[in-house]
Amino acid sequence: MPESFNMLLSVFFSVSDLVAFPVCFLVLFFIIRNRAGHNKDPRIRMLYFRAFYFKLICVLIFTFLTEFYFKGGDTGLYYQATQDFRAAIKDNPDNIQLIAETPKLTYKSPLFDYFYYDGYTGDLTYNYMLAQANFLPPKLALIPSYLFGNSYLCISMVFGFFALGGAIRLFKTFYYFYPKLYRELAFACLFLPSVCYWSSGLLKDPITFGSVGYITYAFLNIFVRKKQIGASLAWIVIGVFLLLVIKVYILLVLVMALLVWQFAEINKVIKNKTLRSIFAGMTFIASIGIGILLLQYLTSMEAAQQYQLDKIAGNAEYQRQMFSDISQASGGSDSHFTINTSNPVLMVFGGIVATFYRPFLWEINSPIALLSAFESAIFLFLTLYFMSKKGVKRFFTIPFSEPRILMCFLFAFVFAVAVGTASANFGALSRYKIPCMPFYLIMVILIYHKMNLPYPKWFNKVLNIAVPQIR
Repeated sequence: MPESFNMLLSVFFSVSDLVAFPVCFLVLFFIIRNRAGHNKDPRIRMLYFRAFYFKLICVLIFTFLTEFYFKGGDTGLYYQATQDFRAAIKDNPDNIQLIAETPKLTYKSPLFDYFYYDGYTGDLTYNYMLAQANFLPPKLALIPSYLFGNSYLCISMVFGFFALGGAIRLFKTFYYFYPKLYRELAFACLFLPSVCYWSSGLLKDPITFGSVGYITYAFLNIFVRKKQIGASLAWIVIGVFLLLVIKVYILLVLVMALLVWQFAEINKVIKNKTLRSIFAGMTFIASIGIGILLLQYLTSMEAAQQYQLDKIAGNAEYQRQMFSDISQASGGSDSHFTINTSNPVLMVFGGIVATFYRPFLWEINSPIALLSAFESAIFLFLTLYFMSKKGVKRFFTIPFSEPRILMCFLFAFVFAVAVGTASANFGALSRYKIPCMPFYLIMVILIYHKMNLPYPKWFNKVLNIAVPQIR
C-alpha cells in the first residue's frame, strides 16, 4: 500500500471502531425508535426507520469513499482539528473553556501551536481553522468524539443524524398540510441520494442542512400550529446561530422565504378579492423590504459582510473564477463547468440550470456525480413533462397562488442562483446545493397536485422503490 494510504487508514479508522460504532448505532437507533413511536400512523413510523437505515448506508459509503477515493479532503482536516482540540484539552482541561469561547483560530491564540505542529500532511490544518466557518464543525465534533471513543465513523454518524433530524422535520412541515402526499414528500426530504450522501459526514453540510429543517419546522409550530413554542424558539436560536457562523447565505435566503410565506398565509384569510389583492401587493413588498433590512442587519458583522446584497454579485463572479483557476491548475477536471456570459439574466438562467438540471448524463465523471445526475434527470424530466402538459407560464405562475408553494419557489430559485453562479465545479456544487433540492422537488410535486396532473409512469416507479406503499 502507498504510504499516504496507510496514513489515512490510521487516521480515520482504528480497532476501537469495532466497539464504538455498534454502541453509537444502538444509541441513535433507540432515539429514532422513540421518536417513531410518537406517530400512530404505521406509514410514518416506517419512514422513520427506513430513513434511518438509508442514512446509515450513506454514512458508511461516505466514510469509505473518503478513505479510498477522496483520500481525506475537508473532512480529514475537520477530523484532524478535532484531534488537535483533544490534545489541547489533554494538556490542560481549562482549554475546554478556551475552545468554547474562541470563534476562530488566530496566530496569537494559545491553541495555535496544537494546529501548527500536528504533523498533518501538507500542514494545512492551521490555515483552514483561521476561518470561523471551518472552526465550528470540529468544535461540535468534540462531543461525539468523547462519547464514542474518538471514532471518526461515529462522529460522521452523529453529524448525519443531526441532518436526518432536520430532514424529518422538513418532511413533517409539509406533511402537516399535505398528508396524502406523504410518499412524494418523503422522497423529496429523506431519500434524495446525493442530498443524503453529502449530509452524512464530518462536514459543514450536515449542520446547515439539518438547521434548515429545524428552523422551518419551528416556524410552522410557532406561527401555524401554535404548539411547542419554547422548544421551537430554542431550535430557531440554535439553527440561526449555526447558519450565521457556517453559511450565512443559507440563512439569508431562508429568512426571506419564510417571511413571504407568513405574509402570504395572512393574505389568504381576507375574503374580499379587492382587499386581498391590495394586501397581497402590500405584504409582498413589505416582506421583501423586511427581508432586505433583516439580511443587511444579519450581515453587518465582519464575518458575514461578504454576503451583503451589494457585494453578492461581485463575490459570485470572484468565486466562479477562483474555482475555474483551480480546476485548470489541476489539469482541467471534467467536472469543471462555466457559465459563459456576463449578461445578468443569462447568468441567472445558467445558475438555475446548473443547480437543478446538471450534470447531464454525458457530464458524469465519478460515482458521486452519478447520484447528482440521477436527481437532475428526475428534476428536468418532471419539469419538462409539466410544461408540455400545462404550459411554461403556469409553471411560474401557480406558485404565487399558494403560500407553501411560493415559499418553496423562492427558496429554491434564489438559492439556486446564488450557488449556481458562484460554482464552477460539479463536485462542489453537488454539496452547496443540497439545502434547495428538497424545496424544488416539493414545489414541483405540489404544482402537479394543484393542477391534478398525474405523474409520469417512470416517476411512480421511482416512488415505489424509494417509499413503498403500506396498506
